[in-house]
Amino acid sequence: MNLRELDINEIPFWPAPFRFGALILLIVVCVGLGYHFLLADEWAAYKREQAKESQLKQDYQIKYQSAVNLPVYREQFEQLNKDLEVLLDMLPNDDETARLLDDITLVGTRSGLDFDRIEWLPSQPREFYTALPMRFDLQGGYHQIGQFIGQIAGLHRIISVKDFTLEREDLTSELRLNVTAETYRQQTLRAEP
Repeated sequence: MNLRELDINEIPFWPAPFRFGALILLIVVCVGLGYHFLLADEWAAYKREQAKESQLKQDYQIKYQSAVNLPVYREQFEQLNKDLEVLLDMLPNDDETARLLDDITLVGTRSGLDFDRIEWLPSQPREFYTALPMRFDLQGGYHQIGQFIGQIAGLHRIISVKDFTLEREDLTSELRLNVTAETYRQQTLRAEP
């Protein structure tokens, strides 16, 4: 029998292999249409939920690690606050800036240096603090200047030497040191737990 001789209305009388092939084709078409119209959206939603589940598991693990380490984080936070308090105490307030110049002058004279000038430059507001630049010019011997710089570093207040020049007019004269340094005043509030 030829495929052209088959009539769609006489399917029950077709030979068995053709009936079986038509049945398979009908099943494949029904399954394909059923998947497309009934299951495709549900399958895509299922895949999205699986991806979301994976992300939620990762988020949970991160939050779990944070929760487990919370006492350690709190202890570190308290230690950082204590360290911050120590550093903030090293910043002079308005009443202490004049005393800081007195301390620098005292350190210089104890080192045997002669001051030509010591003055405050205009303050420079920054994001969390105000820089208070100062300039001083002094003269003395090499070891005296070294001792002076070492003692300034040992003062209770934070002082950063920014620019300096060290010069000598001739081999018999004393060294001349011109220094621009900064100290700082806080502008922020203390950290809160």
